[in-house]
Amino acid sequence: MTRVIDSAGSAYFGEAEGLLRAMRLEEALESYALAERSGHDPDACAGGRWMCHMLLGRYERAWEESDAIAARCKPDRHRFWDGKPFEGRRVIVRCLHGLGDTIQFIRYAPLVRERAKTLIVEAQPALKRLIEESRVADAVITWGEREPEWDQQIEIVELPRIFRTTLETIPAKIPYLDLPAAAPIAAYDGATDLKVGIVWASSSYNPARSIPLKQMARIFEAPGTAFFSLQAGAERSELALWRDRIVDAHTDERCVVPAAATLKKLDLIVTADTMMAHLAGAMGRPVWTLLPFHCDWRWMKRGEDSPWYPTMRLFRQPRAGDWESVVDRLQAAIEETIKGRRLVPPGDPGAQAT
Repeated sequence: MTRVIDSAGSAYFGEAEGLLRAMRLEEALESYALAERSGHDPDACAGGRWMCHMLLGRYERAWEESDAIAARCKPDRHRFWDGKPFEGRRVIVRCLHGLGDTIQFIRYAPLVRERAKTLIVEAQPALKRLIEESRVADAVITWGEREPEWDQQIEIVELPRIFRTTLETIPAKIPYLDLPAAAPIAAYDGATDLKVGIVWASSSYNPARSIPLKQMARIFEAPGTAFFSLQAGAERSELALWRDRIVDAHTDERCVVPAAATLKKLDLIVTADTMMAHLAGAMGRPVWTLLPFHCDWRWMKRGEDSPWYPTMRLFRQPRAGDWESVVDRLQAAIEETIKGRRLVPPGDPGAQAT
């Protein structure tokens, strides 16, 4: 009998996972519940429901799922918080996920700092200097460096749950990461066109987030634009076909500060779901993020705006793999933006860029 129940639970769970990928979230929730009732791993089912609730913007329901998982005390290498308040304690926030996760959730540092005796951030090497210069913590270290004494440790992705974040209470004051001053960069300061930074490829972790550069080719012909590639990695080789239209503005990947300085010189950033989207959003730069149909929870299922980043606009695939529709809307939006930069209609003797 147990094997029959487990088999049914696995079948329901597989069905739920497929519904989640199809973004049929209410149906997925029902199937996860059936899977758990049929004997499937309750933590796996709760994790699936968590994802559905986050995509639907029901953060309170998602935290209830997180609470249930924590109450079962299953070992979790990402769980550091001891459940106790920060008040009067020396707190260290460890950044053990991706660069984008750190950039998104470092916004909580001031809230921790208000309560803790001291706040230490252990960040990835590439982010250490930017976080230091943004002055959101009492001390910033990176992996392998000597740690100041601390009483309590937290992994940075735990912070939204610790503060029981809802859509209405997301700390969205921007910029929360910034540079005190950015040195002039001649290639940008001398351009009068709409200066657009582009990133088209995400990491190999999720290839569905990447858009082939050739599918974006038609936007590079828009008059009154200058394009600057911020792309990192092997995908930079794709620039060879467009060197007459795109400047390679890639900077040292070992530190994001040069990239941040570049963002301050651009009028717009168009990017796949990458660290650069988070960096631009955290700095309050205008950023358009191109999303696959089955997107990450932080972008939710619907909408063109993001409660996490007020200056971000989202361009979503209407169906899996359909980047052409995304580029159609992107091209129209760029053309509309170019028109909006003029004080008088093009062709008028007095026409000039704003």
